[in-house]
Amino acid sequence: MAKHLITVSELKCACLDAEWRARWLRGESPPTLVSAASGKREAFPVQGTAFHQLADQFTAWLVREGKAAAESENPEALWAALYEHFARAKLEELATAGKVPSAQHLSQALRAFCSQAARLRNRMTGFRSWQDVYLTHEFAISAVPFEGGAVLVSGRPDAVRTHPDAGLEVVDYKLSRGANLKHDLLQLAIYARLLRTVKPGLRFSGVLEFYEPALHTITVSVEELDGIFDEIVEPVLAELAQNGPAPAARQVSPSDPTASDPVAAQIEKCYGDFKLQVRVLRRREAPQLVRYEVEPARGVRVSSLANRAQDLQVGLRLRQRPIIEAAPGCVNIDLPKDQPDTVLWKALPPLAAPLSFSIGVGIEGEVLTADFSDPNTCHALIAGTSGSGKSEFLKCLAASLIGKHPPGALRLSIVDPKILTFGALKDSPHLDGPVITDVAAAIACLESAVSEMDHRYAALARGGFESLSQRGARADMPFRVILFDEFADLILSGKSEREQFENLVARLAQKGRAAGIHLVLATQRPDSRIVTGLIKSNLPLKICLRVVNAINSQIVLDQPGAEALLGRGDLLCARGHGLERAQAPYISQEELRALARPG
Repeated sequence: MAKHLITVSELKCACLDAEWRARWLRGESPPTLVSAASGKREAFPVQGTAFHQLADQFTAWLVREGKAAAESENPEALWAALYEHFARAKLEELATAGKVPSAQHLSQALRAFCSQAARLRNRMTGFRSWQDVYLTHEFAISAVPFEGGAVLVSGRPDAVRTHPDAGLEVVDYKLSRGANLKHDLLQLAIYARLLRTVKPGLRFSGVLEFYEPALHTITVSVEELDGIFDEIVEPVLAELAQNGPAPAARQVSPSDPTASDPVAAQIEKCYGDFKLQVRVLRRREAPQLVRYEVEPARGVRVSSLANRAQDLQVGLRLRQRPIIEAAPGCVNIDLPKDQPDTVLWKALPPLAAPLSFSIGVGIEGEVLTADFSDPNTCHALIAGTSGSGKSEFLKCLAASLIGKHPPGALRLSIVDPKILTFGALKDSPHLDGPVITDVAAAIACLESAVSEMDHRYAALARGGFESLSQRGARADMPFRVILFDEFADLILSGKSEREQFENLVARLAQKGRAAGIHLVLATQRPDSRIVTGLIKSNLPLKICLRVVNAINSQIVLDQPGAEALLGRGDLLCARGHGLERAQAPYISQEELRALARPG
């Protein structure tokens, strides 16, 4: 079955203008300037394209420059940076060409944009960099399927931002306002649905920002955007899918995805230069990478493709070598994104199960989860070197549990030799005592947990319960999670301490699930001295972020691969479904502190 490609701008025109839609269905390419009746017109041309380009370049610079850009915190400083680095040439060009009113309008609109950026910065509690504000800016969404894959929609939203309360918001910049607000909202609704489709589990509210040149904003709820899409866009998509344009205009065979994706064509060409024939089957976008599924021609070995990873890196101008692995029916080629998307913990869907938590967002956009009440994930081994995102993952895990339990139903025991990781939780009523920082106190914590486990078994048996999950956690018997941010010190402190630690871990791991006591052991050094066979065999959930070498990955996951991860939350996990790749969520210290604050 042929697939019909359409851009967001074209889809908007198809929804607003029946004649435009009829021309598209006849195979024509009508201009996308068609719109509904407009409102007030300026007496001079507004520079909409220039505004969008400059705003995109500036936000990209803010995100890229990190600490240096983060120092720009007021409208004046932001405007000085925007003018000096980007806007001066365009404004001088317009003035020289005699288009002074247009230059003046563009300058005022950009100043309003800087004032808005300052407001966005100030509303983010604990702001560290502009990545806290702008998750993406003018990024492409390519060939998103609708109507069973018959219609593929592509486009570039102006921005996707974080909101301290709403979570995620998709933003559309405009320099003029139409007479029909629903028409202005239509493109925003299409982008919101595209984002929901490529990132299942996340929901996006919307913001229209009109720079006229003073800023006027209209915020739109998730429900309102859904209503617009379902009412206006869905019927048009169904019509386009049923009829489709004439074959000569824009049909693309499913066997030729390179027609809409130049990177796919480059992959085929790079391998072809070495007499290795492959065909790109599919493209999947994840927060940290883009995965291409390729089919090798008969006689082409998977190892031959993997051995050309460095050549592919050079040919595609990648900052890091791609990961190339065999998969069912194809070969996966994972290309790192230049600017990975941040997965916010607060934007992930809530999980109902009392001991469930989100691991991250997978390659398909699905949210990977685990549940301590499940035998396959009842205790966790987590590994990752410095900068891999291990501590951030542990904070999100703790937040997931704290967020769904009152203090009486959950007790956290935290062992943190680094002291700083869980500083935001030090006053939490969920902690059963101060954060543990030394070996002796950690051993004592495990010994008390083993003793408590035995008492719980007796109490559950008297009540006729098979597990605490069946009975339900209450103040007399809460769920208990013991979290080690680094357990290497216990293993390396001495032979007797290591044996004692291993024996206690084994006892808790074997019987703790039914008693509602669960272990999370994390380390930066997953070598054979630290992750011993006894520890590994008793912790069924394995999560490995970036590690130093393939041997470390092999020790944790029984296969290499984690040494090639991108860092900053990129992970591989084994939770009983084979090895899965995901991007871990992020939570700030301020958010965690607010969540754990008593009362």
